[in-house]
Amino acid sequence: MRIFLIILGAVIALFGFACGASGLAAYRSVGSDGYVEGGGHMSTATAAFVTDTATFEKVDEGAGSRAGSVKLRISAERSDGGPVLVGIARATDLEAYLLNGSSAAVRHLSFGPFDYASVAQGGTRALPPPESALFTASASGSGRQQVVWPVESGSWRAIIMNADGSAGVEVDARFAVRFPYLRGFAIVAMVFGGVLLITGLLLVVFQARRKRPPAATPETPAPEPPPA
Repeated sequence: MRIFLIILGAVIALFGFACGASGLAAYRSVGSDGYVEGGGHMSTATAAFVTDTATFEKVDEGAGSRAGSVKLRISAERSDGGPVLVGIARATDLEAYLLNGSSAAVRHLSFGPFDYASVAQGGTRALPPPESALFTASASGSGRQQVVWPVESGSWRAIIMNADGSAGVEVDARFAVRFPYLRGFAIVAMVFGGVLLITGLLLVVFQARRKRPPAATPETPAPEPPPA
């Protein structure tokens, strides 16, 4: 029983450590504004970067994704300081627009460290300047442009492109996602993990230091008196 309790305590301590560590990692990944953010330099010979907005909702799968409760923030600035466009549009509308030129589909986007893969389509054909009605949310102009969009149900795409639709996009891009209650979940995980860790360690230490009961020694029979 003593060995079983020591093993049980070790298992509880390890589970608590893992839970607390994951909570700490989640807490540290959230900025002061509540967003999980990442970004860096992006370049393509095509006329636009395009990605599915669902990609960002999976940055923290434990937070879930309900329409309107998750916010997506995308900003971009051209390396040459020229006009850039950042927009969110319905997938069907944007895909129809992209048939008129070239684009790079962003895959495997990672925040920490920032990394991505892209698949070019359409060569290096320019895109026609888009109409503002194409986008649900957009920002266009020189310098850094930013869009903040409450995630809606349905299939959506995000695009970063030169405002005039010309090929050859080179930008410093930032992507951020705000999940509901993520910081609170992280704190709960840290506290819960800490309690389990301490409980498990105390159980192991208590059982390891507990003295075993002395083993019973057989009684030595009294010597028989010598015969008279």
